[in-house]
Amino acid sequence: MDDPSLRTLPALLARNAAEDPDRVFLAHGGGESTRREVWECAQRTASGFLSLGINQGDRVAIMLDNGPDFISAWFGLATAGLVEVPLNPEMGSERLLHAMRNSRAVAAVVDVDYIAQFTQLRDELPDLTTIVIVGGDIGSPFKTVSLAELGTSRIGKLPEVTRADPAAIMYTSGSTGPAKGVILPHGQHYMNGWQARRQAEIKSDDRIFVVLPLHHNQAQGYGVMAAVVAGAEVFIAPGFRRATFWQEVNDAHATVFVFVGALLALLGAQEGNPKNTIRVAYGAMVPKELYLELEQRFDMRIIDGYGSTEGTIPVWGDLRGERAIGSSGKVIPEFEVTIRDQMDDELPAGEIGEICIRSCVPFSMFQGYFGNPEKTVSACRNLWYHSGDRGRFDENGNLWFEGRVDDAMRRFGEFVSAKEVEEAILTLDAVELVACYGIPDPVAGQEVMVAIVRREGRTLAADQIRDRAAAMLPKFAVPRYVEFVDELPMTPTGKIQKHKLRTRGVTDLTSDARREQEGK
Repeated sequence: MDDPSLRTLPALLARNAAEDPDRVFLAHGGGESTRREVWECAQRTASGFLSLGINQGDRVAIMLDNGPDFISAWFGLATAGLVEVPLNPEMGSERLLHAMRNSRAVAAVVDVDYIAQFTQLRDELPDLTTIVIVGGDIGSPFKTVSLAELGTSRIGKLPEVTRADPAAIMYTSGSTGPAKGVILPHGQHYMNGWQARRQAEIKSDDRIFVVLPLHHNQAQGYGVMAAVVAGAEVFIAPGFRRATFWQEVNDAHATVFVFVGALLALLGAQEGNPKNTIRVAYGAMVPKELYLELEQRFDMRIIDGYGSTEGTIPVWGDLRGERAIGSSGKVIPEFEVTIRDQMDDELPAGEIGEICIRSCVPFSMFQGYFGNPEKTVSACRNLWYHSGDRGRFDENGNLWFEGRVDDAMRRFGEFVSAKEVEEAILTLDAVELVACYGIPDPVAGQEVMVAIVRREGRTLAADQIRDRAAAMLPKFAVPRYVEFVDELPMTPTGKIQKHKLRTRGVTDLTSDARREQEGK
């Protein structure tokens, strides 16, 4: 690993610019920027932020689409010792209000198309004084300045930034309550990038393709930061477009890409074996039944892993060694991971419990939930971060993810794993995506329901779903409710929003096995 003094974003940008200033670092649909240009822009933008009266340690929100402006804002804030608060443009007014109030952000870098969301909340955001506009000019009750103007500022004295200083506050999805603001220090951003560099063997001649939204840690930490740490190049795509994905990859001359959630499943549902320039892709939760198929079809290596915004990715697959397909891989040396029961006692290999994590390297994990000491203490009890995920180790030290602690059902007193149900149904070739979740029932406690997206042009009936489940699972795990949908609600990073499916519940389009049996 690099010397601790280099484990900050500004230190790494300065090092890269000094080593090879004319080498391209940032590429996008509108052109390219060298290391020197990116570092100079970061310093000028940092000086511009500080000239607004914003002080080191203050929080500044970013609500921008993928593109070079996001990079300029993020790098400028980091270089100024400010804390970025990246926000999803689609988060809605309630979650926006929560994130802004919780973070107490004093400024926001906002695309002109999204300023109305802040204007509508003006009276409820007393801390917010300044809007930095991207993409045009518009009237606003806030003090306004353009990001482009900040980028032309004279470089002044900039503060010292250490790996212990907070770099970002990233808000979790908040599917079971208000989103928590995860405090990421510079040392964690470094660790994220360094993990990817080592595990995927990223070199300076690689170009990382970032298609995930930059407001998400997977794009920042394992896409952009991997390029920064490795001295590689990064290509920022506007977003994931399945129909043109491989053409965009080839046009970008990308050799590496980072994925999350259902992205690989969506690509795997397409016909054909597209020729492409990718040598390795890495991310979390590779569908077991697609792993080897996709490697062969796309002629690339896939590395699975397990992680979270709070705990980084402490478990990785191997680029070259033997793999247990379906597992997340093994714990890397910089972390400790154990499986614990409800009393926090460690469980032996083979037994399922909660995945708990801690780091051996200072400031390489989250530093708590901003403004929420109770949640911080609860999540970090007994000196371990409690992930809320279920898993088990096999006898060879491979970690097997078994779903969320709250992603399980009790049907007539029997435990049902949503992950096991989903894996069984995904063995049907006509299934593209599936989500399993519990529906409250006064008799059973919970009934098992699945929502399924069929592959294009394929036919599939509810009885076929239940027959496959019955052949692979205990009787109590066979779904009572089956519904076919055109799409599943997802976050921009490809995570299925099961809380929305639970809220939607049983509809007129749902197949109910009990009702249909009684009707025969």
